[in-house]
Amino acid sequence: MSRPMTIDQQVLHVYVALQNLAHGRPVNEIAADIGRSRFATARMVKRARALGLIEVRATVSAPVDVGISTELAQRYGLRTALVVATHATDAAASRDAIARIAARFIVDIVGEDDILGFAPGRTLVLASRLIDALPRADVVQLSGVGAPRLEDGVEVISNVGRLSGGATHPLYLPAVLMKDPEARVILRHPSIQRTLRKLDHVDKAFLTIGGWPEASLMASQLSDLGERQEYEDKGVVAEMGTMLLDAHGNMVSGLEDRFVGISQAQLRRVPMRIAIGGGPGKERAVLAALRSGIPDHLITDIRCAKAALAA
Repeated sequence: MSRPMTIDQQVLHVYVALQNLAHGRPVNEIAADIGRSRFATARMVKRARALGLIEVRATVSAPVDVGISTELAQRYGLRTALVVATHATDAAASRDAIARIAARFIVDIVGEDDILGFAPGRTLVLASRLIDALPRADVVQLSGVGAPRLEDGVEVISNVGRLSGGATHPLYLPAVLMKDPEARVILRHPSIQRTLRKLDHVDKAFLTIGGWPEASLMASQLSDLGERQEYEDKGVVAEMGTMLLDAHGNMVSGLEDRFVGISQAQLRRVPMRIAIGGGPGKERAVLAALRSGIPDHLITDIRCAKAALAA
């Protein structure tokens, strides 16, 4: 049986562990300080933790599950995943929790003179209302409006544009045009053309994930056009930007020439692509978005994250 660690040994172990874990000093450097080998010093760090001499705690100043976030990012090759630690069973409560983290993320990553792209959506509307200030940036609407309510359309662009003080480029059009070829004539309008040209220069794209059909603005619009069932039969489970996705993350064809907004090819060229969405009923939609390979950042909730990890 090994002897209990003496007080001086405890102090040394705690010193070594704190220098490495709290102050980020390399083991080699600490070993030189205390006159031990780097292997012995590394064992001291490990033993200090095992004996409870030090405690490692997460102190992220936001309700984010660090472990699940890291696991999700690694599983799907994301640059960042932020899994909001909410177990709300109400869609509105989940949306609010995700929006609060999305607002903080937007504030953290927007840089001076960025060109920001925002898709319409209720979560981003809520997030935009929670932001107090942003660096100067231009703002572009990534897709047409998915519902007749202004708050589900151009309010995000208006709010972010006002906060950043840059130019705003809205799209006062539906997300999906009618089948009539003459419906495309409106796209020739100079103000619409200016916005569409700007889509090639977006630096950061913020996309909402819609779950089909109940939690989807585009599904509602296609229902008005009498076409929703056709795309449900094709296996659509999610929408993101101007894309309809099946359960495997593949784009469902049929509306490419009628979508108003950024194309899949344009979106994949955007340097930073953030997908935002979650809550009850969106598990399949979030998984489809991840499988599409389009987002390189994701903000969602625990329910959807666990479903994606279990898939």
